[in-house]
Amino acid sequence: MTSTYSSTMTPTIIDLRQSFTHDAKRQKIDQDAYPSPPHCAGANTSTAASDVDVLPLDLVLENPEAAWDSADSDSPDDMTDVTSLTDEAHLHDEHHNFHHRDSTSSSSSGSSNNNTMEQESSEIATEEPSSSEGFDLPKMILSSLKPAVEGTPKTIPTMVLYDDYGLQLFDQITYLQEYYLTQEEIEILERDADKIVDHIPDNSVVVELGAGSLRKTVLLLNALERKRKNIRYYALDLMLDELTKSLKSLGQFANVKTAGLWGTYDQGLAFVSSFGSEVPKTLLWLGSSIGNYTREEAQDFLASYRKSLNVGDNWIIGVDRRNDAQEITVAYNDPKGVTRDFIMNGLDHINVLLGQDFIDRQKFRYFAQYNVEVGRHEAYYQVKEAHELVYTTPSTGEEVRIALAQDELINVEYSYKWSLQESTQLFEDTEMTKVGQWTSSSNRYDLHLVQKTPFYFKTPVADKPLPSQDEWTELWKSWDLVTMIMIQHPTMLLEKPIALRHPFLFYLGHIPTFLDIQLSRVLKEPFTEPSYFSVIFERGIDPDVEDPTQCHSHSEVPDSWPEIESIIAFRDRVRERLFKVLNDPVAYPMTRRLARIVFMAFEHEAMHLETIIYMLAQSPNTAPPPSIPAPWAVRKSAADGTSSSEAPLLPSTVSPATWFSINPAQLNKDIISLGHNDLESDDLTDAHNEDLTTAFGWDNEHPLVTSRPLPSTFEIQSRQVTNSEFLGYLKSVGVTGKSLQGNEKTPASWLIQDGGEVFVKSVYGPVPLEVSGVWPVSCSNIQAIGYAAWLSNQQGSTYTLPTEHELSIAFKLRQATVPKTGLETYGFRQWYPTLDHQSLSTASSNPFHFSGPGGLWDWTSTTFAPLDKEGFKTSTLYPGYSTDFFDEKHMVVLGASWATHPRIAERRSFRNWYQANYPFVFAGFRLVRRA
Repeated sequence: MTSTYSSTMTPTIIDLRQSFTHDAKRQKIDQDAYPSPPHCAGANTSTAASDVDVLPLDLVLENPEAAWDSADSDSPDDMTDVTSLTDEAHLHDEHHNFHHRDSTSSSSSGSSNNNTMEQESSEIATEEPSSSEGFDLPKMILSSLKPAVEGTPKTIPTMVLYDDYGLQLFDQITYLQEYYLTQEEIEILERDADKIVDHIPDNSVVVELGAGSLRKTVLLLNALERKRKNIRYYALDLMLDELTKSLKSLGQFANVKTAGLWGTYDQGLAFVSSFGSEVPKTLLWLGSSIGNYTREEAQDFLASYRKSLNVGDNWIIGVDRRNDAQEITVAYNDPKGVTRDFIMNGLDHINVLLGQDFIDRQKFRYFAQYNVEVGRHEAYYQVKEAHELVYTTPSTGEEVRIALAQDELINVEYSYKWSLQESTQLFEDTEMTKVGQWTSSSNRYDLHLVQKTPFYFKTPVADKPLPSQDEWTELWKSWDLVTMIMIQHPTMLLEKPIALRHPFLFYLGHIPTFLDIQLSRVLKEPFTEPSYFSVIFERGIDPDVEDPTQCHSHSEVPDSWPEIESIIAFRDRVRERLFKVLNDPVAYPMTRRLARIVFMAFEHEAMHLETIIYMLAQSPNTAPPPSIPAPWAVRKSAADGTSSSEAPLLPSTVSPATWFSINPAQLNKDIISLGHNDLESDDLTDAHNEDLTTAFGWDNEHPLVTSRPLPSTFEIQSRQVTNSEFLGYLKSVGVTGKSLQGNEKTPASWLIQDGGEVFVKSVYGPVPLEVSGVWPVSCSNIQAIGYAAWLSNQQGSTYTLPTEHELSIAFKLRQATVPKTGLETYGFRQWYPTLDHQSLSTASSNPFHFSGPGGLWDWTSTTFAPLDKEGFKTSTLYPGYSTDFFDEKHMVVLGASWATHPRIAERRSFRNWYQANYPFVFAGFRLVRRA
């Protein structure tokens, strides 16, 4: 579908500067508050731009229909393909945000005079600073050159670079080959815009911070238009003239409605906050504008905007990496001298701003360097010769004298760069879940898509094995979301979607009861009332799949379960009890034994959270996670109008898995070892009683085994087998169509419709193979072995499941080799199983691209048993945790699923296990072949 625009369109711009501040009383913007032709009383059209409708925000709030696209003409003569604007845009979109941040520094960054500016930012100053609200640029110039604290380095606000001539020069910079940032971001958007906007729901609000010329933004808007998504797009900028020009160059779309926001970042933040929770939002922050901030300021800025977002809202952020120092240096000091002229022109602009000959640019030179250690480019004015600057105050005639020393450096700009690890840590620290990353072909530039999620599981700190109060809070958020919302009360509480398990209600009582029992035993205190919960909720069931009458010891099953209200009240009392223990070190000194109890209860709850999730995937009555739409659900039909009902779509597929050869004999002992040393009985010794830094583990993880014979060289698949590949196997052996129903080879994770069509069960309901075909297949160990035998026969080779030792080595090797990206497929970063192709693509320079853990757990061919029979000691705190399952029927499962907590997923000694024929667990498989 071709987008069109009208060159005579009159942009609508909402004035945020006075009528919309953090302190102002605000009403929620109605979901239908789209500006319409604003020919209404009160519209302010007296601005520097002669062809723009500027509306005060209060008017828009009172009359939502007074605020959208006021195109004067849609005549055919004015229609042009919007896609052509990418190359024809006459304005740059890499402007500076300094005047945004400095004018509101007390509430946004906490820094009042800091030149951490980025040439690849998105805001500019085209008017005299006195015309903008909230700051006085001449005063800032003088105070920066003569700081109050003696010895403080002199600076000049970056804003001085952006007069009319400075803008022209910077526009030239963005087209220079050496200035790679713009072209790298355009490359990503031209290649991946359709994938990026797949994450933006229909009927969303999109707000761009520091919009600039929209040269790159139009690529995203075109993609939204192709997807036929109804979008309200707001371009935020402080300078009215530039905002008007940019919106006019953008034009008009059929589905995307555009308007401007005239104001600062803080005022834009308040505007974003005013949308109701029912309105999905996506923020755009392109051009590596994050480089304007120090690392601490960037964290503060993201944290402040995160508060304005609702669960499910997105933020697309462009980030320039810590690239080769010479490449960065040349990008800011090009051979043609355009950047030099751009910087030096700032000195001429200062004289205009101050209204006198204050600075002689001939006495300065441009000095630039890339500070590798700090990771920032630094631009300075260097004083050629010692002299004095003299400013005469117009009103009083008083002189301000500023002495300059020879070779003194005066900073005018900092541009921070971010390694992939640093940006990943930034999103972790601000609790923004990264759901997408798109990288330029040179690996120099990234577009990150982060999302505010209902809870956030942070990466555990190695030397802090005791879960913190914050970690408990986030775990309870997840538990309550699943048990109180996704399990719909009261109809689902007694439902048993898996006959081998208790009803959902049992687990709501089991989790607090387990914690309460453990606390009471170690503290020698009574159980929380009602104490009889310890009798019926202490332990659940895991019967033999083939003979459910055979089951380990468990709590008695009552004739009727307690009322849910009493269980919830009990849960809350137990939570209060735990926090009292954690917050009162005098009454409850934290010994290693007490810390172990807290650790055990935390992981126990996290494991049962996953249990409930895979039970919910089997239920047709599950409510999907609120405000977290499935990515495939936010996509609309193709632009040509074809829908799945008109043209059946084939199962999605992925490129064949690659094979990685591993020779354990060449690896260090940390990678080839199994388990780790952590003996419960040592807790009570004087040497370990106060140890709160050594990692905890369950009894089956002890002891550390280093002397076991090594596996021979083996090859392992880079990823797990997918649903489409497994379906191909079943078709090959004659199991297809209606014969899939009830067949022992068919995974329990599949739903077979009457016509034989395959869907994959999820917490969002059945998902067609056109989407889920590329997901790893969740199946039993026996079904995985069947696939391996079939493939061996097909290809004349021998394929098997990996042993525990082999898979452990592969996972440890990956963990030691591939840095984290924030896209790991565990910890609820998404609510369905996926292969981590995105994280693999970001590690293209690494020779070991083995995926996982995550998506689904990995079956092994190893029977669950002690790692070392001589060194194994049964847990005294939870005696039956492992030993009840050393029965030759349970198989070791390693790795993690998408619903696994990071504390479990990232501890490589953790061992999971399930019966070989248990079909419901979130477990898939990959194959090995041996030399």
